[in-house]
Amino acid sequence: MDAFAVRMARLEGAYEQIDKRLGSLEGRMASLERKVDEGFARLRQDLTQAIDRVGQKLDATFRWVIGIVLVNSITLMLAIFLRR
Repeated sequence: MDAFAVRMARLEGAYEQIDKRLGSLEGRMASLERKVDEGFARLRQDLTQAIDRVGQKLDATFRWVIGIVLVNSITLMLAIFLRR
């Protein structure tokens, strides 16, 4: 019976160590999950801001192109009109 009790005590000790290690792993995984979620949130925010900046630049470029096209069209019409 003594050998059985010693073996059981060893097994209980081993299970306690396994439980502690699993608890530690769970904590580390939760911390890693939080960090990944925060990283993706920051990445999403940065991408949104970058896309907004690109959109603003495209709007400004589009306005310049439309302005140049209008000025060229008016100039061409005036040249044709004044030539006659």
